Amino acid sequence: MVILNVQQAAKFLGKTPAALRNGYKRWGVPHFRLGGQIKFTQEALQEWVAQSMTVADGGHSTESSASGSKDGRRTKRSVAAAKPTSHSGNVVA
Repeated sequence: MVILNVQQAAKFLGKTPAALRNGYKRWGVPHFRLGGQIKFTQEALQEWVAQSMTVADGGHSTESSASGSKDGRRTKRSVAAAKPTSHSGNVVA
């Protein structure tokens, strides 16, 4: 079992240490406390990442989900979905 501190876990997850400290509970990142410090196991993080990718993706490959189409091209729907909207449904600039 490999135990990681916040800096190591953040690097592993591609986040900044500050982002990980602020979001680990909300994101459901598996963790524990040791001596008052937040710790992670590399094995649990690997499993969490794999599970998160499967859940977010609906069980399909991440390429088609992230790009908006099966062949990797972005579609109008995927681009429009990425734009923030106001409460009235209008696209916010």
